[in-house]
Amino acid sequence: MQEIREISAFNEIENNKALIGENVEMKNSVIRIKGENNILVIEAGVRLYDSQIKFNASNSVVFISSNKHIVKLNIDIYNNSVFFIGKDNYLNGVLNVTLSEQKNVFIGDNNLFAFGIWIRTADPHLVYSTETKKRINPSKSVFLGDHVWVGQNVFVLKGTKMHSGSILGAGAVCAGKELGSNCSFAGNPAKLIGDGVFWDSACVHTWCDDMTAEKESFESDKYIFNYSESSYIPFDKIDWELSSRKTSDEKLENLKALTDIKKKNRFSYFPAKPVKKGLFGRK
Repeated sequence: MQEIREISAFNEIENNKALIGENVEMKNSVIRIKGENNILVIEAGVRLYDSQIKFNASNSVVFISSNKHIVKLNIDIYNNSVFFIGKDNYLNGVLNVTLSEQKNVFIGDNNLFAFGIWIRTADPHLVYSTETKKRINPSKSVFLGDHVWVGQNVFVLKGTKMHSGSILGAGAVCAGKELGSNCSFAGNPAKLIGDGVFWDSACVHTWCDDMTAEKESFESDKYIFNYSESSYIPFDKIDWELSSRKTSDEKLENLKALTDIKKKNRFSYFPAKPVKKGLFGRK
């Protein structure tokens, strides 16, 4: 196993690759690599504090984009997976991520993460049907768009897709759900509690009456997302593109091409709502 605790040690990596930008800082952090043909990308100016990144197998990619905030990550990644976190995500605590069974985690730009959050792509143990004897809990990738807010002590589990502008409330457990843009979900299991909403990152802790009154309205449309067929990048397309690449170099090349697209509504989507029915199935 290779262990890196300071920037200069990246030059000593064997059978793996580290692409480290200028002015990267590591503080109370460690990268451990057991496998081969893994790639770690840390873009310029990243301050990686209180973090553990563990490559537990081979042929995976961890990509940490430039960030004006401190980055705190606890990542366990196994074979043939990609972890990507975009630009300027605010992490109020350490973000815990486990990537299993060749699945991916993709996080867009300008998101807000509270304390105690876990993201997992697998259960990870096996569940079978008593009738068919077939496995019924396959692992699935997780996707978060741009400008999403994930509250304290949230579990974002396999198959979750959060589109841009969505909110996942404190204590929520979300598995296999698709959260539309400008919607709010909460609870265990997570359920829609509001749509047609948007959020701003201003923090109310120290506010008094004058500040509260000043912020009673928000006139800008910058956090209101709209679906555009020409701009939208489906999460399933990203998953297919990343998973179909056989080597970590191919995964990284494809990842860069996908993330070069910076249109506002690239991850904006509004899934169809289920039809509510009355007694005996009548609408």
